[in-house]
Amino acid sequence: AMVNTIYYIARSFNCAKSISLLAGEVEALARQYTGNFGNDTLEYSPLIQFYMTPLYNALLRLSGGDRKGRKTEGETLSPLDKVQLLNNDEIMEVTINTKQLGCFHTVLSYQTTTAFLFRDMEIALKFTNLYFEHFMSKALSSLYTPIYHIFYEALICFFFARRTGEPCYQERGEKALSELQKWVAYSDWNFKNKLLLVEAESNYTRKNYDKAATYYEAAVNVARERKFIQEEAIASELSGIFFSEIGFGAKAEWWYLNSIKCFKKWGAFAVAKRVEKSIESLFGSQLITLKPVDVSCLPSQVTSRQSNSKKRHNQD
Repeated sequence: AMVNTIYYIARSFNCAKSISLLAGEVEALARQYTGNFGNDTLEYSPLIQFYMTPLYNALLRLSGGDRKGRKTEGETLSPLDKVQLLNNDEIMEVTINTKQLGCFHTVLSYQTTTAFLFRDMEIALKFTNLYFEHFMSKALSSLYTPIYHIFYEALICFFFARRTGEPCYQERGEKALSELQKWVAYSDWNFKNKLLLVEAESNYTRKNYDKAATYYEAAVNVARERKFIQEEAIASELSGIFFSEIGFGAKAEWWYLNSIKCFKKWGAFAVAKRVEKSIESLFGSQLITLKPVDVSCLPSQVTSRQSNSKKRHNQD
């Protein structure tokens, strides 16, 4: 039952279940666990401490909530507020030091995702480097589910390849891309939109702007069709960054706004607020009305506009 619970809450997060609903379910599962086994087991419960708490922390941060002053069910604190370690960084440090690799893998996944969604890219790189260090060996890679680590590894490494020009990041991004290409053969439904987005980032990094534009649009469309709302949001924001960089301000603004819409629909209100601030810094406080635009990008349009554009926006 514990293993099923761990897999259920992790898959629910990765499949973009509503953040508020999932947070409620995690709380309910924690209460059920302590109801069955007693509060005296709480301090020693790896299920609550190392699997439920890190996810719950991530959900709170994404939604803009916090633990301060939280009371539920008639002033009774949730079991998730009583655990010994409340902070994800502390939890991750303990799991590393005690070599609890399964727990470490789980909390690292939530930390990497959260850092990337808030565009804390230096922190995201630190987390994906930890994954690269601890789990990329052949002996360990087959023991843990690498899908989302590999997905974010690619997005993070291509970002730093563009920023630094260092070939090691390009190589890591391309290696992650090749893994996604293999996985699509097994499940097009689950992996196609992720592959398209990583293809877009790869082409953007290699300055193939025409191909990148096509891949970005396809990634958003496939994510939308398959109800991966958080990945539609991610693809939309990265599309906005790309189009802003090559001088297509109107398209960039629309994609940013679509990402805000998707993040809010998922329940990641704090992330949506961050994107809103990005728009204000790029385009001012007067935002365009969110409406469909023609996002098709002919090669001649992209190449011509890119070559004439001198203004570059810092997307760090």
